Amino acid sequence: MGIEDRVERVLRKLKLNKFYPFPFARSGFWQTVYGSHWPIMKASKPDGFHHIMLDDGDILVVAENRPPEWQPGQRIMLLVHGLTGCYESTYMQRMCRRMHKKGFLVLRLNLRFSGPGRGLARKAYHAGVSEDTREVLEWIKLKFPNSPVTQIGFSLGGNVTLKMAGEDGSRPSGNLDSVVAVSPPIDLEASTLRMASPENQFFERFFVKYLLRDARLMLEAFPDMEPFAVPTEPTVHAFEEIFATQRAGFKSKREYYDKCSSMHFIPDIKIPTLILSSIDDPVVDAHALVKVEHGKNVDIILTDKGGHVGFLGFGTTYDEVRWSDQAVARWLEDTVAI
Repeated sequence: MGIEDRVERVLRKLKLNKFYPFPFARSGFWQTVYGSHWPIMKASKPDGFHHIMLDDGDILVVAENRPPEWQPGQRIMLLVHGLTGCYESTYMQRMCRRMHKKGFLVLRLNLRFSGPGRGLARKAYHAGVSEDTREVLEWIKLKFPNSPVTQIGFSLGGNVTLKMAGEDGSRPSGNLDSVVAVSPPIDLEASTLRMASPENQFFERFFVKYLLRDARLMLEAFPDMEPFAVPTEPTVHAFEEIFATQRAGFKSKREYYDKCSSMHFIPDIKIPTLILSSIDDPVVDAHALVKVEHGKNVDIILTDKGGHVGFLGFGTTYDEVRWSDQAVARWLEDTVAI
């Protein structure tokens, strides 16, 4: 069965129309830009923050939004952000608000040295930190032992989510029973090259701006840390060399790409999974999804248009403009009976 037939099967199952972008946002560039800046109804302020101590002493900060009617034993949604994001990223707030309105406890994870976790972690995150999300899931199981968990990752967080699910196979971490990945860079090397291409350097400059900020803040927060040279000509590729190779213990970028690209782990995922991506994404290269092997438990929706975490277009109902959010909600309703 080809990718088109597989996608069509998923859309029929979810009773979801094909994605049709708004006329003013037909390109991946504008889908990505408008997708990031389109007005949203923000999530309510977190009810509290949890600090989770990792085995190496670093601390992760998790924001919690708990509906009044939620009871222990009911489902939890764990959201994981993308590169240079945090719990306040627009896509994190949108999904938090949607899931909170449906009555689920929502936990928004800030990866190392992100958001309110700046200054609490000496290490930086990268696209393969599945051990960190695994520790968070085990913490959730201790705190809410009878609550099933769905993990939803966006962009880099989507790759981390898929990698972890594949590594765990038929023994998922904690109470995890389903995962979703939106715009994940499942082929890290191809994605880095795609963003470095001349037509996509607008987005590379955006990410580099915040990577530079975080690098400088990390050096200021930990003056005793072994210094690292900030690139004179910074690129995402150069920061991979620092954070994902030198400081994360990989011998080379090749080893990092090989060991952390989730396309190598998707065939081993055994729990219900949704992967949603677009061919015209200017930030990640989604072409590997066309041929990646996967089980019947993995649903793939690969569109021609949509950009990176964009998908602004005509939904099944008149008031829906975020087709991807609608697709995730439909899939969850169909798969885990929320």
